[in-house]
This record gives sequence, C-alpha cells and structure tokens, in this order.
Amino acid sequence: MFPFDDDPRTACIVCNHVLNKEESITYITHDEDGMWQFLCDKEHSMDDARIVSLEEVYALDPSIGEVADMPCGCFFNKKK
Repeated sequence: MFPFDDDPRTACIVCNHVLNKEESITYITHDEDGMWQFLCDKEHSMDDARIVSLEEVYALDPSIGEVADMPCGCFFNKKK
C-alpha cells in the first residue's frame, strides 16, 4: 500500500545518482511548497536533478515510506 497522503503522481526531484541506482537516498526534504526531494550524499548541480513521480521513487526505495508523514518544511538525513 502506498504510504503517502500525496498523489502517487506527485512530481518529485531526485538526483540522477539515485535514479540510476548508483547511490542510495540519504537526504530527503519535504519543501515548504510541498515538493519532495530525494538525494544522495554526493554534491549536486542542476544537471543532476530529475523530475519523477513520488510513486517511482517509492518503487526504487520503499524505505522512504518511513517519512511519509513528514511535514512541509522539514528534512531527514539518513546518515545522521
């Protein structure tokens, strides 16, 4: 079952390292505007960003469901 209250088709930012399964998601933000971002530990430029659905990110890493209730304006760093 999809754990987020957001529509599964909600657009999210994910880095290409995560999308290409080269790196794990370590940093998650739920921005003030409701946008989700799922990033790895690497340094990122705008060229690294990809827009995908929340459902697609969840399929890549179901553990993100642990933060499904994270309020807007918050972040989570899996490494700390």
